[in-house]
Amino acid sequence: MMHRFKIVPRTVIGSSAWDRFVEESSEAWLFHTSRWQAAAGAGKDRSFGLVNGSGILRAVITQHSERIPEIRQAPLQGIYNGRSGLARATGMAESEKDELDAAAIRAIRHIGRCSGALLVKWELPTMAPGPDVPATSVLAQFGFEIRSVPAKVIDLTQTEAALWMEYRKGCKSTVKKAQREGVCVSCARDVADVESFSALHAETMRSVGARPRPAGYFARLWTTLSPAGHCEVLLARLASGTPIAGIMTMSWKSATYYHAAGSALTHREAGGNTLLVHEAILRSRARGDQTFHLGPTPRREQVDEKTYLVGRFKNQFGGLEVPWRTALLFLWPGLAGARRAARSLQQALKGKKKAEHRAEMGQD
Repeated sequence: MMHRFKIVPRTVIGSSAWDRFVEESSEAWLFHTSRWQAAAGAGKDRSFGLVNGSGILRAVITQHSERIPEIRQAPLQGIYNGRSGLARATGMAESEKDELDAAAIRAIRHIGRCSGALLVKWELPTMAPGPDVPATSVLAQFGFEIRSVPAKVIDLTQTEAALWMEYRKGCKSTVKKAQREGVCVSCARDVADVESFSALHAETMRSVGARPRPAGYFARLWTTLSPAGHCEVLLARLASGTPIAGIMTMSWKSATYYHAAGSALTHREAGGNTLLVHEAILRSRARGDQTFHLGPTPRREQVDEKTYLVGRFKNQFGGLEVPWRTALLFLWPGLAGARRAARSLQQALKGKKKAEHRAEMGQD
């Protein structure tokens, strides 16, 4: 049976109908909701739903267009999904899923070209709908480049003792040291606490050469989402009361996601950042959540050194390794070839530098 789908913008569907669908779909998470989109304030909304011939909403896609951050020399636009992906109606037959996936990808490509975007970049994370929705095989058929890195998900249905056993030895030692030296963890009570966290996060971003979030970003998320229990900010403080680290988590549908964290460079040895993740995991379990999503934990050869170190920090808390996929589509085909050539040249130069270094050290 053939299914015909009509593309309807989120603004036409309306926030109430959109969020009702998201609430009912097992493939939708917090990042699909209208309130998240309003709070995140990311670019121009390009979200849409797919409606069948009977006028029934069968899937939603949250995406936006914004300036490509890696290209600062020119105001080129990209289409991004903000870690949400395609969320389909519960109980859908496999045949309808296949048709819907293809219809969705064609619509994404059309919207991207009509909006003048250079590329489409989707993150397919560990939260719902998961790294295989839409099917990566379908994405590949439409020309998407699929990249996969490891990510970690912690099973919160275990006992606290079992969770502790999964921590690496150094992680346990750091948590105990921080507790012994009087580092305490508290939940943000007001916007001033959230701004303290924002400052710590900005300090961390600058230290790794990344751009901090825009002013007011974290406060807006917290103000919008925390009243319903979907967002929490924890701060670690020295015995003197000085904040030294912070973490922001998102919670929905029995899952918690490690959204952002930061720490003061001068107090890294106090272990506040490690203690915070430990406390966030325990708080999530106490709320009744079933999983704690740490996010990407790429291997050294997959990313730059600083990104790898962030993943290594997360790895010390154990958990199950699962894929975190990125799907990239250049909307103008010639650019994909140019990108591959540039990447090959970059790898060749890197290999040449390593060989020269070994020669200088007398290793050849």
